[in-house]
Amino acid sequence: MKLATLWLAWLAAIPGAAHASGPNSGKDAFEARCSGCHAESGWATRVLKRRLPGDQAVLARRTGLTAAFVKVVVRHGTGSMPQIRKAELDDATLDAIAKYLEGPK
Repeated sequence: MKLATLWLAWLAAIPGAAHASGPNSGKDAFEARCSGCHAESGWATRVLKRRLPGDQAVLARRTGLTAAFVKVVVRHGTGSMPQIRKAELDDATLDAIAKYLEGPK
């Protein structure tokens, strides 16, 4: 099974993550849906630390991310990041995650 397929199966198995709400919904959705790869000890973070200077690999700490950029990368994929379709992550949840990552650090 390809890595992307395994990742999508894991993503789909997270209950309620697509319908996060409340003041921390972007943070909560990021932690539920993205932290497996993009947190301090995530898979992608370990790979990105070899390519990016400083703390840029840990997305929640990264500055300079725009919501528009996050949405494009999520929907179209890049490098080893697979594209995430609307059926796997709805627009409202993606908006919340993008705003969380764009926000002040």
